[in-house]
Amino acid sequence: MRLIETVFLLSFTFNCIFGATDKVVCYYESWTDESQFKVDEIDVDICTHVNFAFLRLNDDGTFRFDGGADDSGLVKFGALKSKNPNVKLLITVGGWTEDSAAFSHVASDDHKKLKLATTVVNYMRKYGLDGVDLDWEYPGKHGGKPEDKENYVGLLQVIRNTLDENGGGVLTIAVSSVPDPSVYNVNSLSKIVDFINVMTFDFHGSTASDNKTGANSPLYASSSDSEWEKNYANCDASLNNWLNSGANPSKLILGLGFYGHVFQLVDPRQHSTGSPANGADPNYTSYYKICNLTDGWTAAWDDEQQVPYIYSEKEWISYDNPKSIAVKVQYAKSRNLGGVMLYAVNDDDKSAICGEKNPLLSAIKANL
Repeated sequence: MRLIETVFLLSFTFNCIFGATDKVVCYYESWTDESQFKVDEIDVDICTHVNFAFLRLNDDGTFRFDGGADDSGLVKFGALKSKNPNVKLLITVGGWTEDSAAFSHVASDDHKKLKLATTVVNYMRKYGLDGVDLDWEYPGKHGGKPEDKENYVGLLQVIRNTLDENGGGVLTIAVSSVPDPSVYNVNSLSKIVDFINVMTFDFHGSTASDNKTGANSPLYASSSDSEWEKNYANCDASLNNWLNSGANPSKLILGLGFYGHVFQLVDPRQHSTGSPANGADPNYTSYYKICNLTDGWTAAWDDEQQVPYIYSEKEWISYDNPKSIAVKVQYAKSRNLGGVMLYAVNDDDKSAICGEKNPLLSAIKANL
């Protein structure tokens, strides 16, 4: 009995000091056709946090829905609480298709910062939500300005203060895999937000100009990588860079891609990682489509990078499967990170096309 008590105490002390790797942050693409994926199909017994992506930011600090959509999707999203009252539901504001201009404009104006913060509180009350996730891609870039770096800290502090004054709430951010010091004040951000979703995917394959095959989300570097790729274009390097920049490991969430990128091979006889390619499709392909590729396709595993790929005579696809997801979850635990984030829950095999239902989510659950 004394041994059991000692083990429990050590475990409790470890988690208090370093934090537990226990968060599973699931991004939900709200524009997905309901015939393909319904919001109530999200497994809120595995997802500890679900982010409704995306709301767009107006110049005055208010939000709008994508493409003129109404709020019916968000109403259904809020109803997930009936399935698990403990799940945390957040709205994600921003996204890659939203340039920096609106964020930059709002973050530089005290009145508009407060307007954004009060808009968050109003949405939380109206739809039964728990907080907000900001996905500003990126401060100082894509229509932004140099002052964005510090203005972002100010914006987040106003949101934090407003949440605290109104009963509390969850405040998170999605960030680049690279903690560019001209973009992020990492120390300040870490103190304000509850956790940081690091987008450790799209390292290769997101542009049509890619001239060699490369992993979407490699855990480690490849021997065929350039020095820059070894230092920046893999999950391990990214997390090291964020930690070395001052981030709290318990607040870092490792990003997992539930999709892959397709490359066009130059020579069908060259199909390993780093082989010549005639570009890649900037759009991504969902896991449930990739796992169903059989005739004419060969599945392979990159032991250096700890990720799978699949190829035919003409195409090469990098993606994640249950094996690589399990390895990454174990990695997150070994680094004492706060958990894992996945983009997007819609892309898992929810219909068991390839055998098991939601195999990627299941791999997270089994290893966390």
